Amino acid sequence: MRDHDELIGQLCAQATPVKRVSPAWMRATAFTPLMLALGWVAATIFHRAVTGWSMPDAGIGIGIGIANAAISVLLGVAAFLRALTMSVPGRNLHWRGWMALSFAAWLAVAFSSLGEPVGLSDAYREGRYCFAFLLTAGLPMMAVAIAALRRTRSLTPVPSLATAGAGVAFLSFGLLAFCHPAATTIADTLGHLAAALVLGVLTTALGFKAIRA
Repeated sequence: MRDHDELIGQLCAQATPVKRVSPAWMRATAFTPLMLALGWVAATIFHRAVTGWSMPDAGIGIGIGIANAAISVLLGVAAFLRALTMSVPGRNLHWRGWMALSFAAWLAVAFSSLGEPVGLSDAYREGRYCFAFLLTAGLPMMAVAIAALRRTRSLTPVPSLATAGAGVAFLSFGLLAFCHPAATTIADTLGHLAAALVLGVLTTALGFKAIRA
């Protein structure tokens, strides 16, 4: 077009006001309950009534189960909030230390819940169940997380999506804690971490084009 003023005039006539995005904490508050609800509904097909927060000492088992669920959900919300925040240019992240402390607390709970080693067949059966539960619960939460990030896009899509994937994984851990014995094994814990890694990779791979600025 030779007449640039006419082009500018056409663009101005077609332009519409841009709606300001809500703060990250408000979006996290709105989306997190939806993510947990969808994850729980999806994972109910794997629910087993015979499991529970059982350990040789019932009080310790209940305490560890509650701590595991609470810290997992807390880390999931914090990671999801961080992903939403870092997707907006210029937003500062001041609470990295608190996340590190929370993750250290989660590791402490995970190690304190390690029980006696089990046979390979039992470890495979338990690990397969947990792996399937975490992926089934995480997939709908992953879709919601990508949709939430798509609202703002991101100049750094890989870190944003990887952080969101970590949030999805920990929220899935929180749901699993309600139908998983407090006592676990190293093989079982490694299965949990493997599922978290898969959720992180899937979130990054499937959401990259959707949120890339």
